[in-house]
Amino acid sequence: MDDPGKGMSTSRSDVLDTSARVEEYLLCILFHMLLPFLPLVIEAAELRHIEPKTLLFFFSVYPLNLGVSSQSRLLFGMTVAISIVYATLFGAVSGNITIASSAYTAGYGIVAAAMILHSYERYRHHVTNGVPFLKFT
Repeated sequence: MDDPGKGMSTSRSDVLDTSARVEEYLLCILFHMLLPFLPLVIEAAELRHIEPKTLLFFFSVYPLNLGVSSQSRLLFGMTVAISIVYATLFGAVSGNITIASSAYTAGYGIVAAAMILHSYERYRHHVTNGVPFLKFT
């Protein structure tokens, strides 16, 4: 069975039944998309807030985490650009330069948009096409 437009093929034995497909998708969401939030959760629990530098670092790395595993060249390119912008802002704040609060607001929106787009892509990959998230043999 071919994954349309992706040039990769999956043998019949690699295609999963519906419940296994949903399980693979949920595993992807849990480990690939939600687990990277753990440092933010721990910092918020310990400090009762999240440091601005931590947020900028997260805004730099998280979209790239999704982009490198994307099958979309456009999403990959966009996340690299986002990463460069937020890495630069992180460096600026680390050097005691004040940045506009709108940079943080935009970061939240970018992370949310990246999650939505990547969730849709992963749904198609794991549920529609039946490709396993992790293949244990």
